[in-house]
Amino acid sequence: MIGFWLALLTTIGAPEPSQDTTLWATTETVVALSTVAGFFALMPLDQDINTWAADHHSQPSRIWAAGGKAIGDGYITLPITGALWIWGANGDLPRLARASRNSLESWCLTQLVTQSLKYGFHRARPSESSSNQDWYGPGLGSLHESFPSGHSASAWGLLPGFAMEYSDHPVLVAALYATAASTSLSRVHDGLHWTSDVFFSAGAGYLSNRLVRAWNNKASGQTALVPLVSPNSQGVLVVRSF
Repeated sequence: MIGFWLALLTTIGAPEPSQDTTLWATTETVVALSTVAGFFALMPLDQDINTWAADHHSQPSRIWAAGGKAIGDGYITLPITGALWIWGANGDLPRLARASRNSLESWCLTQLVTQSLKYGFHRARPSESSSNQDWYGPGLGSLHESFPSGHSASAWGLLPGFAMEYSDHPVLVAALYATAASTSLSRVHDGLHWTSDVFFSAGAGYLSNRLVRAWNNKASGQTALVPLVSPNSQGVLVVRSF
C-alpha cells in the first residue's frame, strides 16, 4: 500500500499552488473550537470506549493497530517524508516537494504543541490509571503523558499536508485521512491513550497543516523547518534560502 501511494504521488501532475494566503480565517476558527469542544465532549465517554476496545481485541485488530502505530512513529515516517522532499526537489516534481515540505513543517509545529501540553498537564494513560481524571500538572517526568497523543499528532501532522496538496484526487485523500485515523484509533486499541487524547491531537495536526500551508503560500517558501530526530534527542533545524 505504501509503495502504491509513493508511485501515485510521483506520477500526479503539478498544478499551480493554492493562492490562499489567509493565515487564520473562519475555517481555522471552526477547527480550533471543534477540537477543544470535541475533547471535552469525549471525556465522559473515555472510560467506556477504552473498556469496549480492550474487550474486543483480536489477531486482525492487533495487526492493524501495529500498522497504525508505525505510521505515527516519527523514526519511520520522517525519513520517508524527507526523502520524498529531496526526491521532489531534485526530480522536477514540485508538487511532491511542496507537499513533503509542508508536511515536515507541520509535523514540527504539531509536535511543539503536543510536547508542551504533555509536560504541562501530565495526564495519566489508561494503562496507568482506571480514571481519565488523573492529571498531575507541570513537570519533566516521563510518566503520565497521555494528553495529547504523540503518535496521533505525528500522523495528523504529516499526512494532511499531502491530502491538501492532492485534494483533486479524492481516493488518495480518503486513503491518507483513513490512515491518519487508523493511527489515532490504534492508540485507543492498545490502551495507551484516551479517545479524547487522540481526537485533540488529530485536530491540532490538521490545524497545523492548514496554517503551515497558508504561511508558505504567503511567505513564498524561503524558510523551512526540518525535524531532526535521533535516538536520544529531537529538534528542529531552520533552513532559509537566499
